[in-house]
Amino acid sequence: MSHPSRSGAGESAPRGPTGEFHFAGAACDACGAVFPKSDLDESQWCAKCRPRMLRRLRIGRHAIAALVLLPFAIWVVRVEKLDFLPPLAWLLPLAAAYYLGLRIGGEVVKGYHRWRRDG
Repeated sequence: MSHPSRSGAGESAPRGPTGEFHFAGAACDACGAVFPKSDLDESQWCAKCRPRMLRRLRIGRHAIAALVLLPFAIWVVRVEKLDFLPPLAWLLPLAAAYYLGLRIGGEVVKGYHRWRRDG
């Protein structure tokens, strides 16, 4: 028995058993070349682009994390006069701010390179 959505008339991509589209390949987020999905890593980078993008990601995310941390660190050192925490206790919020800056920075760097490739 023929299913109307799987008839092949006018379809550009094969459909799975539930009717959703299945594509054989995906584009690398760094260079834009199309590869089989199994050849891309979890960040959607091909093997050729991966070392270059990891280097850029390491540098960029630490720079953004420093930009996130810097105003908070200046506030803690210069402005903060509250006595409810000892000075060394401020290291934990500073470390948390740096960690969040790393996470945000990684996404910003990935998004920037994806935007730059598409633009």
